[in-house]
Amino acid sequence: MSTPSSEQALHVGFAVIIGIALIGFFVGVQRPPEAMDLGDVEASESDEAPPAITYAEKRHIPPRLGSDWPTELARFAGPGVLDPVSLDGTSKAEDLAARAALRAYDGAPPTIPHDIRQQSVSECLACHDSGMQIRGRLAPPMSHEAYTSCTQCHVVNEGPSPGAALPPDAAFGENAFVGLVSPTAGARAWSIAPPVIPHKTTMRERCMSCHGPNGRDALRSTHPDRSNCVQCHASSAELDLRPGVTP
Repeated sequence: MSTPSSEQALHVGFAVIIGIALIGFFVGVQRPPEAMDLGDVEASESDEAPPAITYAEKRHIPPRLGSDWPTELARFAGPGVLDPVSLDGTSKAEDLAARAALRAYDGAPPTIPHDIRQQSVSECLACHDSGMQIRGRLAPPMSHEAYTSCTQCHVVNEGPSPGAALPPDAAFGENAFVGLVSPTAGARAWSIAPPVIPHKTTMRERCMSCHGPNGRDALRSTHPDRSNCVQCHASSAELDLRPGVTP
């Protein structure tokens, strides 16, 4: 059962709502209509309306205003697997030097040459899952299967994020470690034999990362459509550190 105080509050609430509605009504009615200048509009000579087109016919319509604007998604599309490979760009030495610049030594995880937010692995996979080219920069696909923490191995090379660049620590001094140098070519059993893989294959199971359509020009394969690379290109027992093989 409602009390007199609650009924009084309800009446006051209704009065406030009605007052606001009346104020809005009179303010809207008193506002003078704005004149709209339509200009000189010529009437159509024909009373016939243009026929509506189907969605299937839309692709054949001539381009209109704004339809030729470049889209980033169109630029992301890399070359196809069966597209001819053009090796007229950079030289092999330049591409190998650019690749080695992101690694402390051959076989080391490449550093990240851009700023990242370090929030989730999906942000890295957006570009590095299948690879793409963005604003003139190459985002190669991963050479291994996807893991849940990219920054566990790949560290930021430079970036304004807090904690991206750590100050030098006196506990870590100079050392005499010398890493492997990036190979330039694989050995061949004879002149036209398929070259041996000149690097280890651990964490490099996806050959298309460097030699596929989204790899560097001088490192791309002329036959990326063949799905089994190791059928012809044998791996090195010495570089893969197989048991019984002495380096």
